[in-house]
Amino acid sequence: MNTSQLLAVDLLLAAFAAGAWIAAAWMTASLGDKPRRSDLGLLLVGIAVAVTVGRYALLPALVAGSWWFASERITINVPLTAIPAAWAAAAGVPFLLRRRNTGPQPVTEDPRRYRERAVLAIVAAAASAVASIALTLLLGPFPAPWSLLVLLFMVAASVLIAKLALYSPRPSSRPSTKSSKAVRAGRRGGASPAGRRPTAATAVAGLMICTALGSGVFAWLGSRSADGATIAAAVGHHGGADAVVTDPTSVNSLVGETPANAVVRHYELTARVEQVVLPSGQTTEAWTYGSLPGPALEAQLGEVMEVVLTNRNVAAGVTLHWHGYDVPNAMDGVAGATQDAVMPGESMTYRFLAAQAGTYWYHTHQDSAEGVRKGLYGTFVVHHPTSPRADRDIVVAGHDLSGLGLLGSSDRVTRHTAAPGSSVRVRLINTDSVQQRYLVQGTAFKAVAVDGTEVNQPQEVIGKLIRLGAGGRVDIAFTMPDSPVTVRSDAAANAVVVIAPSGSAGSAAADQAAKPEEMVPEKAPAGVFATMPVLDLLEYGKPLARGLDGAGELNGAGELDGAGEKAELDRPITREEVMVLDRQFRFVDGIPRYAFTVNGAAYPLVPSIEVAEGDTVKVTVVNRTSEPHPMHPHGHHVQVLSRNGVAPSGSPLILDTVDVLPGEVWELMLHADNPGIWMDHCHNLDHAAEGMMMLLKYQGVSSPFVHGGHSNNRPE
Repeated sequence: MNTSQLLAVDLLLAAFAAGAWIAAAWMTASLGDKPRRSDLGLLLVGIAVAVTVGRYALLPALVAGSWWFASERITINVPLTAIPAAWAAAAGVPFLLRRRNTGPQPVTEDPRRYRERAVLAIVAAAASAVASIALTLLLGPFPAPWSLLVLLFMVAASVLIAKLALYSPRPSSRPSTKSSKAVRAGRRGGASPAGRRPTAATAVAGLMICTALGSGVFAWLGSRSADGATIAAAVGHHGGADAVVTDPTSVNSLVGETPANAVVRHYELTARVEQVVLPSGQTTEAWTYGSLPGPALEAQLGEVMEVVLTNRNVAAGVTLHWHGYDVPNAMDGVAGATQDAVMPGESMTYRFLAAQAGTYWYHTHQDSAEGVRKGLYGTFVVHHPTSPRADRDIVVAGHDLSGLGLLGSSDRVTRHTAAPGSSVRVRLINTDSVQQRYLVQGTAFKAVAVDGTEVNQPQEVIGKLIRLGAGGRVDIAFTMPDSPVTVRSDAAANAVVVIAPSGSAGSAAADQAAKPEEMVPEKAPAGVFATMPVLDLLEYGKPLARGLDGAGELNGAGELDGAGEKAELDRPITREEVMVLDRQFRFVDGIPRYAFTVNGAAYPLVPSIEVAEGDTVKVTVVNRTSEPHPMHPHGHHVQVLSRNGVAPSGSPLILDTVDVLPGEVWELMLHADNPGIWMDHCHNLDHAAEGMMMLLKYQGVSSPFVHGGHSNNRPE
């Protein structure tokens, strides 16, 4: 059983324990003259205690995965539930046993006090068990002190309400006829103390409701705090608590430098809403940059990219974000952080140096969860002028367009040809928000690059799938055989990319497959995507031969070598951060949701990671949810130090999108060498829109742009 499953079991046990305690409290409070209820009450208390202890038994296994899987369960939940459970067992079990053995009239001690103590103890255990669920679903791993006080108040108030509602003051041992009548009058709603107890219970219940509503309003206001607010400059951890940035640098000024004599690659993109007819004949409305995918952008290392974006009629607004490309901050294309959204009739020019070779892509970062899904994306490839290029270079962007799976621009067959014996490179890009698995049939291949970085000494692969997290890329290369090679994805069941040998029967076969009557190709073998093993990139390739300084490095061409400007492993760590990915009930933009959270908060309330230029940050990412989270820091790459405590045994893995699976813990190293205010978010864009988003802020940098505002800036 993996860690994610253990967390699910823990939540299930918590619900089971709460149900058992509540039922035990009900049975104990309503025993009356029904002896069988004593037996049932004992059984329920025993079950509740056993289940509670069972939750504690899971803790060592959770801690073995990471302390962050069990942090609040150990520090808060154990005392919160263990103390009331012990009290309930100590008070409830003897009472129920004696009641079962002696009937409704115990022979020792005041029977009313004896029963009251037992019932209230079990009520306390029930309330604390419910609070334990609230700790998981509402408070999370980093609860604020005030929220803990509210939680404890709710537990104490529940016990007080039970006492006030169930137990009136004990009458004297020999009540007079007059006092007996008063008691009976109180039971009929008179003015006796017994009659006033329900009123007091109602008052306490009202206070609990007001407390809960007040906490909810406070949380709602916090979720709306970003609207109309600029992003303040980070003081940085070097400045101290009272440090003030007196002259912050605006993101507008972080445009980078471009050589005066560099070749300029000029492109013009026009965002529009249009009806798209796919090769299958299906028609759907799409938001595009002029085609689907958008125009393929290319450059050579050292050239200057100049892209003019015009919005024709996309009412939500658009931007251009360069996924995986470490552009200057002003060119990052995030509405509300580095620019205002480009609204209909407006335009913006993006200009930056092509300083990284490799496979990347671009997409809108205004209302991106909807915009990207509807088609506002395209491919971006930068070539190294001196590196040998494949004879056939193919870019395949996998995408789900309103339920229609695409490979490139087609939901059916896409045909390419290559001469037998020639070199072929296929650049696979996941432009979707969920994982994709790719099946290559017809040849062995090598995974030669990951997220734009070349793999050191890649080995041949056969009989394995390539898994791409959302936003990720893998380049594969092979020598063209004498028969067709196909590429398929589990996210596009009817689409296939066919690379056929030119001038051969294979080419004719591909031609036949492309005929209209053969538009639906044969699908991948049934169950292959569920049963075939996946290539593990942490074990793929070879480690670098370490130089005198012991560091592996990445040069501007996206190639790993033993010397260069970006030494990673031997840099001293100057800062450590933890990102616990979880789910709690939160307000997101004022709307209650079962949100995706970072460290127990949903954007914009997630505390930023604040750095100074030159810092080397170790980031530990913990996934406590049941879904993958492809975490994407803008403007930076990270080097993988470990996954679940195991360091990579293959080529150094340099990523810009880290797909953290359920129950996994990744340790990453980020070098702060690109000043600005950067998004760091889950690239399942629906998750980001529901809270899983934060900022990486450099000391002394501020932004004049606001969330909302006249351009209705909504990055996700």
